[in-house]
Amino acid sequence: MNAENEKDVVKDESEIQVSEKKGISAQFSEFLKHFDLESTAEGKIRLSIDFMKAALSHSGTPRFKDFWEGRRLCLPLFKENITPKVRSQLWSDYIELSEEAKRLKEILDEQSAFAVEQIELAIQALERDLEHYALLLGQAPEHPIVIESETLRSKQEVYQALQRELLLLNTLAARVNGLRKEVVKTEMRIRIKNKLLERLSSCGDRIFPKRKELIKNISQEFITDVNRFIESHFKDEELQSIPLYALREEIKSLQSIAKVLTLNTHAFTETRLNLSVCWDKIKNREKERKKDIQAKRMVYKQNFDLVMEKIMPFAKLCESGAPLEECNAKAEEILSYMRTVELGRDEVKALKDEIHKAKRIPMERAREVEQERQRKEREIEKEKRDKVQALKERLNALLHEAPSMEVDALTIKRDELMALFDEAALSKAEKQIIDRLFKQLKDAIDEKREKALLQLSEDDLKALGELKAVLNERKTRRQEIKNQLENYRKLLGGSGFDFEKAMTYREMIETEKAALEKVNGSIEEIEDKIDEIEG
Repeated sequence: MNAENEKDVVKDESEIQVSEKKGISAQFSEFLKHFDLESTAEGKIRLSIDFMKAALSHSGTPRFKDFWEGRRLCLPLFKENITPKVRSQLWSDYIELSEEAKRLKEILDEQSAFAVEQIELAIQALERDLEHYALLLGQAPEHPIVIESETLRSKQEVYQALQRELLLLNTLAARVNGLRKEVVKTEMRIRIKNKLLERLSSCGDRIFPKRKELIKNISQEFITDVNRFIESHFKDEELQSIPLYALREEIKSLQSIAKVLTLNTHAFTETRLNLSVCWDKIKNREKERKKDIQAKRMVYKQNFDLVMEKIMPFAKLCESGAPLEECNAKAEEILSYMRTVELGRDEVKALKDEIHKAKRIPMERAREVEQERQRKEREIEKEKRDKVQALKERLNALLHEAPSMEVDALTIKRDELMALFDEAALSKAEKQIIDRLFKQLKDAIDEKREKALLQLSEDDLKALGELKAVLNERKTRRQEIKNQLENYRKLLGGSGFDFEKAMTYREMIETEKAALEKVNGSIEEIEDKIDEIEG
């Protein structure tokens, strides 16, 4: 070894003497066994160098402690009697591993410094959050608790507020625990590590007592509410306050909410056990009820058979063709009897189905009779409509033929149609339509008579009296038209007509107006003729 190398050896020895051995790893113990068995210095140096390489190449963080311990054992061996060539080669490996260890230590120190810086920032953020705890609580997101339990529904806001703050404290506590684990596993100086742990402990003092107190409060509230529920419904063995299925659902709801709320172990365990006892009581009560139900089912079965004995002859009666009224009366007797005996819901439904099934045949017969009656009514109605339509068509045809027909023939035709009109059973609207056509026909006949009178010669002036009679008829007809117009206007002003009827009455009004104008003109002509004759 040269002087420079000797200085390095002395320096390395001093560094190794400063370090204290705090424990021996399993790998180092195994190494020591092989080291002690090796008899030559060269072999021990090679074992040490291999062990040092393995310590540095360990996955994850290098085992520096094992490395320094192996290096400490290896260094004095170079003073032993070894060939210069081998010594030089081994010393070169030794120095190379030492430098590699120093480089790795520097890198890990840098990483440790970065980790410490990040942890420091995280702790500062946690401390700031604790300084503004009230603001942080106000900004905490809502996590609505779905409380389906009737027992806790009235106190939903209380549990909501407590659980909301507990969720915030749980988050802060998780941050403290996470940072503490990070500090413990991160390689750093003991002084720095103790300082960071002390700051985290200070943060924990501001979180954990408050969290513990809130957990105690919400746990006590929950225990009180559960005990109140038990006192209300399980004080005696009857459990008759509410149905068993409702009690069962309430217990399920309370057990579910216990998993959602942040309860302490005592509260969770105590309420769980108490609710389990209540659950067992419900199960026992249900067993008793099942026994009662089984006994009732036997009674239901006997009564069911008794009712069926009455339904069987009833079914034969329905099949024999008895009237529906008789079948309904018999069915009502059976139903009345069913009300006097004890039957279950399923039995009642089955018996009613049997009764309905038996009544199906007479009901079908009655339906066929009703359908036949309705068919005949439709046929009669159609026949009546056809008659009305035929009468309207004949009246319209007679009105078109009126100008070319004699008065007597026209009158005879009119009388024939009037007889048919009187025989027909028409509705009010149909009568008004047909009556309007008859009035138009009457106007046509009167007009033809007027023309015949107006064409008389001077020698036939003796017919003046007849002309005056016609004038009186025209005036009477004019008054009738005016009355009819007023009647139509009142009907049109009513609110009960649909659009089609309104249009029909408007047409009637226009027709009557035209007839009124024609009558007025005729009256004027007759009056002029009378004035001329008298003048």
